[in-house]
Amino acid sequence: MTADFGAMRECPSPQALFDAAVARTGLSDFGDPGRNAGLAPYITSINEDSWAGMTPQARELTADYLMHQLCVRLQMMEDRKRYAEIGEQKIVAPLIVVGPPRSGSTLLHNLISLDPDNMAPEHWLCREPSPPLALGAPTPARLQTAEARMTKLFDLIPDIFVTHPYMIEEGTSAALAECGSDILSLTFTSQQLWCFWGGETYRRWLLDADHTAALGFHHDFLQHAQWGQSGKRWALKGSDHMLWMQELALRYPDAKLIWIHRDLAQQLGSLASVQSILKGLNGHPVSSEARRAQGRKAIELQHAAVEKAMRAREAVGEDQFIDVSYHDLMADPVTTIGRVYDQCGLTFSDEHAVRIRGWLDGHNPTKHGVHRHSPEEFGMNSREINEQFAGYLDRFGFGFGIRPELTV
Repeated sequence: MTADFGAMRECPSPQALFDAAVARTGLSDFGDPGRNAGLAPYITSINEDSWAGMTPQARELTADYLMHQLCVRLQMMEDRKRYAEIGEQKIVAPLIVVGPPRSGSTLLHNLISLDPDNMAPEHWLCREPSPPLALGAPTPARLQTAEARMTKLFDLIPDIFVTHPYMIEEGTSAALAECGSDILSLTFTSQQLWCFWGGETYRRWLLDADHTAALGFHHDFLQHAQWGQSGKRWALKGSDHMLWMQELALRYPDAKLIWIHRDLAQQLGSLASVQSILKGLNGHPVSSEARRAQGRKAIELQHAAVEKAMRAREAVGEDQFIDVSYHDLMADPVTTIGRVYDQCGLTFSDEHAVRIRGWLDGHNPTKHGVHRHSPEEFGMNSREINEQFAGYLDRFGFGFGIRPELTV
């Protein structure tokens, strides 16, 4: 892209981004047009809520980020045309962690992924998925390109590493990827994008749209990554799946959907803190007033997402779902994973248990700093939260380790 996007009065239009991606790659097939449905409401939302207050550096970063997502899509479509074997891959009985953000889902996903029979996508692969890994191991230059792209984004928000210490332990590229913020962001279908630069228009779209087409891309991405990795089961994670649980269950009817539950005041306080950090991608420090406003927005979106996910669960039925307590996971990770495997009808191997213990020994979540937050910092009142989420608490409040002193 040659334009000075930092000086533009508005975010580039979808068509301008499509044209720029075509010019950069020399390719023109983006795949199913339905997979672009989120881009227009997202750009509208950026212009309504963010662009005017962004620094030139942040605007350049935003435009480059959006265009890169489209370039990745073009390259992946070209790969599918060249290598018919990609489209022949069968995605069988994946394990998908679907709990809300900041509920312990990342830890749960990491521990499940340690099963030698499982595989999980890494951050770098979502940044640079082409060419497929079946054609050979990634070159150092390819890994460095992915790392540089992630680092450029996080340079504006260095506090993010305290909230996500695994990015330090494994590196920003080697850490495990999420379905929403890493894979589905390629279709502009991601709660993280709302946290980055979005606003009310995009929030409404996330809640109201049919995301079947985006889940189709998710399936294609797994096929792309799986080619040459036969015999492994996918271990996946996406807190965003709360927003499209029914579409997910229909896309993967043999999946086990693992819903982790955490005390709401803890979860929402942590979420508001992380989201307020992400607001720094506008290029400016986040004021205390903005942090409190983000706390309110976090509660509103999560309440809507939880309610939607619970309705989807009723429609889908209980057979696909497994519930896990965050507090049980923290108290006894090995036993908790073993219980999950038992409910999945899978064998929890001794090797898997040994790998979990070794991983935990090497990963101290506070080694790189303590993520300090409290609900009060964001104008949250535990009692009001519990009243707002009464339906959820009636269904899950005491059965999955949510502590009574914080939920009555």
